[in-house]
Amino acid sequence: MAPAPEPGSPAASNCRQARQAEAPREVERLVAMGAVAAGLAHDFNNLLLAIQGFAGLAKALLRAGGDTERVLAYVDEIETAGRHAQVLVRQVAALARDGAPRLDVVECSAVAREVVAAFASSVADTVTISVAIDDDLPPLAVDRSHLQRMWANLCRNACQAMGDDGTVLLSARRSGRVEGELCAACRSRFSGDFVRLAVSDDGHGISPSIRDRVFEPFFSGDGRGTGLGLGLTAVAALVHLYGGHLQVVDRSAGGTELVAFLPSCDESRGATADQR
Repeated sequence: MAPAPEPGSPAASNCRQARQAEAPREVERLVAMGAVAAGLAHDFNNLLLAIQGFAGLAKALLRAGGDTERVLAYVDEIETAGRHAQVLVRQVAALARDGAPRLDVVECSAVAREVVAAFASSVADTVTISVAIDDDLPPLAVDRSHLQRMWANLCRNACQAMGDDGTVLLSARRSGRVEGELCAACRSRFSGDFVRLAVSDDGHGISPSIRDRVFEPFFSGDGRGTGLGLGLTAVAALVHLYGGHLQVVDRSAGGTELVAFLPSCDESRGATADQR
């Protein structure tokens, strides 16, 4: 173990500067961990209920000498819930690691389609969820589980905004050069070349009077008290963790588009944000 540098020495000064430079990043990591973990606790509890429910059904069938195929179907559901639980655990573990999060090169299209498949069985037949990913999209420097969480939370928010009828679109494309845009979450101006991830819906839209609050914890603008009010907070925390920003866009045909600007692998260190 190396000895601690002498107080007042250049080495001690360098260590102090390094800690100060890392402090904002550590704060962002802790904020993201809290926001994501709170939502994951709710999702994890739902998975536990599913596991307990299907296990109870399988046990009852076995005791009654019931259909083996039905029992196997229940076991399959338990295995599926277990795999989903593993994904949730990885999302928290990725944030809990010391230092910068692991930055995997992720194909947006694959993750987006996984989210659509997961939501397909939980929305009404009158709700359409589709994906539009540009073919020339560059890879993202982002943990795969965190990208999945961003897509899922944005998709859930869009489905809740529409109710039982409408269309949700998950899209991603190059943003082109962005100059001096305003982030809807942190209120900073940002510039750079980004990958523009968006989820749009044709719901009732977001009133201008509450638009600045949609990323606040536990805030719900629908008046129905649905959900925990942490979905968009977690999205904002994760997007900022990777040096990205957010915007809320009114669609001309009605509804809202929530946009996340994330740096690509090539630009992850080139994007800038200026507090104003």
